[in-house]
Amino acid sequence: MKKHFLGLMLTVLVAVGMLLGGTTQAEAGDFVEVADTGVLELKANEKWEKEYQTQMGDVKIRFRNLANAKDDKRYHLIIWWRDPGGGKYVRVANGYSPKNTFGYGFKVFHDNNTGRVFFAMDAHGRLVLYGYDTFAAKLEMYVDSINYWSPLPLPEMFVREDGDLELSFDTTERTNNPTRYRLFWDAERNWFGYEDLNASVSHNVTATYDDTVYDKSVREAPTIYEGVD
Repeated sequence: MKKHFLGLMLTVLVAVGMLLGGTTQAEAGDFVEVADTGVLELKANEKWEKEYQTQMGDVKIRFRNLANAKDDKRYHLIIWWRDPGGGKYVRVANGYSPKNTFGYGFKVFHDNNTGRVFFAMDAHGRLVLYGYDTFAAKLEMYVDSINYWSPLPLPEMFVREDGDLELSFDTTERTNNPTRYRLFWDAERNWFGYEDLNASVSHNVTATYDDTVYDKSVREAPTIYEGVD
């Protein structure tokens, strides 16, 4: 699969600890989609901003079009987190994404089993899934579509009928054979595992954790930009 480089300049402090591989029997998921922006058509200096409240804390997301910025820093993304019980929001991500011909879209998912909120950022060729880890107290990049094999170029994410998430690759014309991966939350590892649905579907799920891919995402963690409101 062609790797589309977006230059997503997000302040994402990806965990440095190694993940262990293995086999597990995953419990059924209970994810729900709480927002789908479609492609955001933001005019100059216009913003999209939403706040999501959960029992584990609150998250606020802002994405805006900077009229006077250069093309490589045209869009500004900020994410705040607030611990349960109120208090002030703390900024956990602050960075830039470049102008592109497609634009950007967001989907927000809530995991009813854990109370966590995750959001997928889609740039029509690369999709990343982020969430705030309350235990590590940092924003994590849990899924990056460039780490999943597919001969088809366009990733998307949605909630499956069984309550888990699915990462699917297709074309704009929609084929009958998309490349598919089931994503499920593994509470023991505090991370997403995935099942490759392209070879066979098994009732005994094999949870795959690729340490090499994980390390690569650490080395390619986006650049931090300070001092931007």
